[in-house]
Amino acid sequence: MKSRSLLFLLIGMLPVLLAATTPTPTEKMFNGQVASLAADGRSLQERSAAACHKFAKERAGDVFFTAWAFPVCERINSCQRHRAGSESSPMSVKSRNGRIVVNSDGDHSLNISDGPGAKKDDAFWGVLIFLHQVENGRCRISDVQLLAPDRIYDLGGERLAWLGAADETRGLEFIRSLLTAGDPGRELRKDLVFALYLFNGQAAVADLIGLARRDPDMDIRKDAIFWLGQKASAAAVAALGEVIVAPEELEIKKAAVFALSQLPEEKGTPLLLGIARQHPQPRVRKEAIFWLGQSGDAKALDFFEEILLK
Repeated sequence: MKSRSLLFLLIGMLPVLLAATTPTPTEKMFNGQVASLAADGRSLQERSAAACHKFAKERAGDVFFTAWAFPVCERINSCQRHRAGSESSPMSVKSRNGRIVVNSDGDHSLNISDGPGAKKDDAFWGVLIFLHQVENGRCRISDVQLLAPDRIYDLGGERLAWLGAADETRGLEFIRSLLTAGDPGRELRKDLVFALYLFNGQAAVADLIGLARRDPDMDIRKDAIFWLGQKASAAAVAALGEVIVAPEELEIKKAAVFALSQLPEEKGTPLLLGIARQHPQPRVRKEAIFWLGQSGDAKALDFFEEILLK
């Protein structure tokens, strides 16, 4: 039942049979002008600041990349790798008008899936690449994209500072700092919310719950609610239920109902049935009934027979 188009990349939720464990990514996945800052004990924020200090001395308008790897909850690999024929052919990474363009000569899409036979202790990795723009002796992040660790990426004439591999704690500290620092812009924040979903651990679930409940931007709250639905953990499901019964805007409640519809049927259908039968707001009940109709679950069919044949 999971499906969603992302603004900053195209992802097919398809199972892929690959090796059980993904090697930890390194700066060797990039061809070009790469400086490694991975060997010291500084935090990701400090390493990123060091890269900014180095490059911000240059003229306004210059750009550069930073990138780091983090543990993810699902395997990530490049669709292009399997379509293009040559696994050794690098994909290109460029900056264009404040955005990151990956493989501009062809599609850039990813598969995200545990894959058949994946074990809970398998180690999966993803790589986030950030675009920095120099302005008045300082630099700001204008874009971020997710990269699969199974390909080599060609930087062309651009420069990149590799910040290393982060554990959950350090990676989430970096994401939180961007979500709350100044005004990073809605599109960048939405991309960062997706990154929270990918983190492998309960701390990221707590961050998503916080955004779903309290973020002042309704679009960000709706995105956080959607990705909570994809998590399907007990804490995520409980948070969605709380949103639906709380005095929230109708659009937020509808987003939570949709998120419940994305759960596995054994989890989502009973919750949707309860909303369809008992929620005090007719439009919320109608939303639950709609998504029950999309599910094809036998229990949903029983419900329709019950209400239609009275």
